Formats: sequence, C-alpha cells, structure tokens
Amino acid sequence: MKRRSIWICLTLALIASSYILLLWLKSHRSPQLLGRCIHRIDTLEKVVALTFDDGPSFYTEEILDILRLHKVQATFFLLGQNIEQFPVLAQQIYKEGHEMGNHSYSHQSLIFKSCAFIREEIEKTDQLIKESGYQGIIHFRAPYGRKLLGLAWVLYKSKRSHILFDVIPDDWACPGVATIVNRILAQTKPGSIILFHDGNGDNVAQDRSQTVQALSLIIKELKTAGYQFVTISELLDKISLQSSPPKASYT
Repeated sequence: MKRRSIWICLTLALIASSYILLLWLKSHRSPQLLGRCIHRIDTLEKVVALTFDDGPSFYTEEILDILRLHKVQATFFLLGQNIEQFPVLAQQIYKEGHEMGNHSYSHQSLIFKSCAFIREEIEKTDQLIKESGYQGIIHFRAPYGRKLLGLAWVLYKSKRSHILFDVIPDDWACPGVATIVNRILAQTKPGSIILFHDGNGDNVAQDRSQTVQALSLIIKELKTAGYQFVTISELLDKISLQSSPPKASYT
C-alpha cells in the first residue's frame, strides 16, 4: 500500500511538472524547440525596432501620422482578416516605407493546432499582404507569441525565423499612458524589439488611444537617449554587418 502511494505521488508530480514545462515552452519568453526564434539582437549599437501587432485597425492611421512626423520606420505584424477589412490602410503602411509582417489570419493561438491549419493561417495572410502590393520580406510573429512543436516545425520547414520581442509594455491592457511609457523606457536596451498594438486580435474595436498617446513620448525619449529606430529587417542586418557579429537573443 505504501509503495502504491509513492507511485501515485510520483506520477502526479510528473504530470504537474510536465504541465508547468508545457506552459513555459509555449510562452513568448521561452526558447523555441526548433528553428530560430528572435527576441532581440545582442549589440552595443543603440538601435531598436518598433513593432505593432493586430492591425490594421481604426487607430493605424493615427500611428502612421506620428511615425511620419518623427521620421521613424516600423514593422507592422498584420492579421489577414484585418487586411481584408482595412485594405487601404494596409497599402498605406508599406507606401509610407514601413515593413509588413504576418501575424496569422485569424489571431487564433497556434498551439495544439495541426500543421495544415498553421500553414493555412500563415500562407493566407502572406498572400493578402502580397496582394496589397507589398514586395518586401514578410516576417512572422505568432498570435500571443505562443509556440510549440507544430508552429516551430512549419517555420523550420519554410526556413522562416520567428520574430518575437523583449520589451513588453502590455499596452493591450490599457494600463495608462504613463505606465506604458515607463515600462518601455525601463526595459529597452540596444537591439531591443518593442511590442506595441495598433489593433486587437480578439476585438477590432478595442481602444488603442493610450498606445497612440504614448508613442510620441516614447520616440522623443528614446531619441534623446541616443537611440535610432529601424525595421526588423534592418535590425537583423546588423548581425551580418558588424565585424564582431552579435547573436540573435533567445532569452
């Protein structure tokens, strides 16, 4: 009876440990099990990439106005379903010199999904981006930054990196303009990828006015601190251009 109790406890402990490991591996903060997952690049050069998820949306035009005013280029990770809803805004993004990335079609979490489903989400959005007229490289970022073996395998087979982030202000939760600004300034370092949201994958009408208000303040503060703003492609180019090449960070 005692031996049976021990085995039951060990089994429960193994199940609990496996569940905790699974939760960690799927999160945006963990390494990816297969392929290349980039949260930032290691560099001493004061460069950062601004990225915007879940658009286009009702707020994208205001964000484009601010970026134009400050002469800053960014990378927009777009949802296919939102490109269909706001095709003119999608075209405006690349016409103003910004980079367009793929954030899936429907914003469904891509864990515990079949490889066929994942490929369809990615390929459908790639096609919509190309049909908008954009001809640049299309980087990919998973909804919620979540990844497990299925997504990792699909990206690996297509020789595609997974672009995530290391500066996370949680602007999607509307914590207040000052909080968004302070979180970004506290987390940013050379080679950072900053995560903003110009839309909401679960509710296209979500208020993004705090992100809009925080954006100008962030750009001004980081420029004063000596930072330059680049697109994701330009940031990744730094890896091969420097004499002592920095590495992509997996942390």
